[in-house]
Amino acid sequence: MKNYKGIRLLHKYLYGKPTFEDKAKVEKWYEQIDENKSAGDPDELLQLKEKLYQRTWDKLKPGTKVIPFYKKSFFRIAAAAVLAIGITSVYFLFFKRSNPTTTIAKTHSPALKNNVAAPTGNKAILTLADGSTIVLDSAGIGSLAKQGNTMVSKLANGKIAYNNNSNITAKIQFNTLSVPKGSKPIQLVLADGSEVWLNVASSITYPTAFSGIERRVTITGEAYFEVAKNATKPFRVFTSSPSGKPDGAEIQVLGTHFNVNAYNDENSLKVTLLEGSVKVGQHEGRSIYIKPGQQAELSQQGELRLNKDIDTDEVIAWKNNWFNFNSLTVPEIMRQIEKWYNVSVKYEGKASNKHFSGIVSRSNDVSEVLKIMEQAGIKFKIEGRNITVM
Repeated sequence: MKNYKGIRLLHKYLYGKPTFEDKAKVEKWYEQIDENKSAGDPDELLQLKEKLYQRTWDKLKPGTKVIPFYKKSFFRIAAAAVLAIGITSVYFLFFKRSNPTTTIAKTHSPALKNNVAAPTGNKAILTLADGSTIVLDSAGIGSLAKQGNTMVSKLANGKIAYNNNSNITAKIQFNTLSVPKGSKPIQLVLADGSEVWLNVASSITYPTAFSGIERRVTITGEAYFEVAKNATKPFRVFTSSPSGKPDGAEIQVLGTHFNVNAYNDENSLKVTLLEGSVKVGQHEGRSIYIKPGQQAELSQQGELRLNKDIDTDEVIAWKNNWFNFNSLTVPEIMRQIEKWYNVSVKYEGKASNKHFSGIVSRSNDVSEVLKIMEQAGIKFKIEGRNITVM
């Protein structure tokens, strides 16, 4: 339904590792832009952008009012990409840079007086088998603990790694790694070599060494997995349901890359596959297989469905330190902001049903993100760590 080729190429050009051909395409679009035509009145340009944006969404979701929000952006490159590739969803990319390009829209709302800074450290907590805890932000590099025959270490790049070189089977012990609100995500290397990226307000419980016929972990919140291949020992991920009940999803893989979003405050649980093959099922219920670029979604009512043509860059944007809002309502966006900045959000009056799209660096202070949304008519008030949406 949606063609994300253009936005993926632009994101790769600005943030990833573009090939020579990728760079040539984007820079050719840029060179073809008539600077004189694009340097019109900012208000006229804003109106043109909103009309173009709404016309695009009318084709995708008739009757849906979608408000683009942006500040200093690479709009001219994005507009050229739209014309050259004909992508069906228009996005406005905005990044905090030392030499920003032309301001597209004027800010008519008053500046937010207070602020909350983005997380700068990792406040993750490791709970060992005996119940003792280690705050990883204050832990030094090197060995942290020994769990049976497994050594737990903090690497120079901040990863937490489990290393078991013993052939002797020891008693199975379980550890839990938790990332609270207001913390940066953390990366975990399990004893089998599988890697896990754990998002904010999330946790994972796992054995310190894998024995038996399977590898089993349990998560809350959101995590991205790159599972080490082992055809004789399936890897299983268990979650609770979207309503918080234990009868959630079971994800079974042999070796693959996938993302699990299992926050209890969201309307559904989503498993998105990037590489390999995954079977997703309800506990003692229906199961489906998903392919790369597909998503299994489990609703609060227990309905399991398959979503195709998923933009995987959008799904794992958090892992690359971005907010990627794709036609989200204010409450949906504010739930992400609550977790990342560790703030409380309340609403004065009825919450807006407008939809917003945009890509924002999570390194920005919260006021930077909110000011962008204020340009579309949403008002905010910040008092300490309390945000009121008006």
